[in-house]
Amino acid sequence: RDGERVGTLGGMTLSLARAGMRRASYLYLGVGLMQACYLPYTAIVFHSRGVGVESIGLISAMNAMIALTAAPIWGHLGDATLGRAAAFRLSLLLSATGVALFAFGPLDGIPGATLSAFAGAGIVPLLDAIGMERLAATGGQWGPLRALTSGSYATACIASGAVVAAAGIGAIGPLYAGGALIILLGTIGLRTNAPLNLHAAAEQELQRSELAGGNAEIAVVGSWRDRFGTASITFRRSPRLAPFLLLSLFMNLGAGAFYAYGTIRMQDLGGTESMVALSSSVSAAVEIPFFIAGAVVVTRLGLRTLYIFGLLGLAACTLAYAVIPSPELLITARGLCGVGFSSTLLASVMAVRSMVPLELQATGQALLGAISFGLAVSIASLVGGVIYAQLGAETLFYLATLILLSAIPFATRILRNI
Repeated sequence: RDGERVGTLGGMTLSLARAGMRRASYLYLGVGLMQACYLPYTAIVFHSRGVGVESIGLISAMNAMIALTAAPIWGHLGDATLGRAAAFRLSLLLSATGVALFAFGPLDGIPGATLSAFAGAGIVPLLDAIGMERLAATGGQWGPLRALTSGSYATACIASGAVVAAAGIGAIGPLYAGGALIILLGTIGLRTNAPLNLHAAAEQELQRSELAGGNAEIAVVGSWRDRFGTASITFRRSPRLAPFLLLSLFMNLGAGAFYAYGTIRMQDLGGTESMVALSSSVSAAVEIPFFIAGAVVVTRLGLRTLYIFGLLGLAACTLAYAVIPSPELLITARGLCGVGFSSTLLASVMAVRSMVPLELQATGQALLGAISFGLAVSIASLVGGVIYAQLGAETLFYLATLILLSAIPFATRILRNI
């Protein structure tokens, strides 16, 4: 049985080298390199520029709400207008511009972070939709593909941390732009499925409805639903999606507090930029085996088991950040976040993949990102900033732990039979 598991894992990993998967594998590698040059540093850069914790929470909440609004727009652009490859390229270019503005700091970098939030809301969902296309054509699992991003992210975090420590915050812009260029080169000649015909989709909706008049407006040319209609169509075709997104919203209220304030907690305890980058690297490195093995867990034990395991990992991490006073020990504890993040994300993406039709995957994955890392993180950032400043970091992370543990019974019910 052990040999069978090794063979299964090896087969999943080797499948990424197939002709149909090489380009997708390259893109996932590139995104990890690029994100490692920006994501670990946003909160600590604002903090080092004299922006208060509550103000950082407000900025994070604002950017998360922008991402919430932008995500379905990117999903619509990918699924129904530009096509996934063109929309992916556009999101990369806008994101690189935003990070450059953030790094060189006009108005403390706030406008750049805002533009990056808007553009970044499209990068991962569009990439996942492209990956789902390739997996559907060639066979295979998403987990090993996503593990490539974690691997490149873990390596690049260490390298970017050393560069930023030596050259300063301004290095973030050129580093990120270099990563975006690497990815753009990989999209040359990339072909994806033709965009969804919204008129045909609307016609199908009318045919499905017993009372056509209730849905007739989605077929009206020029209506708002025709412009951004893939979100409403996705919910109609995927009745289990809305309850799952509510679960994701609730659990990410707890996880979002960690995402928003974990690096500030480490900095307040005396951690340096290099230590923050190293902790991100540790988390990403831990993610790799869990992304690869998670598919086997899903096959044998189900999505629900993997998701609950992830909740326990995230809860253990937030508890550690509440009780451990040493930045050096928090670097190690950050590995628990890698366990929790990889398990919940893998289960979430696979759940959406199973709930949403292939032609609407960009919209489905964008909605997942909008709720999980848009709305939830916005609320967690805004409320968490007040709690952090007024009641202390320990209170915030204890509350995050309670939320994550409280999500388990909801996950048990909502993910039943998936």
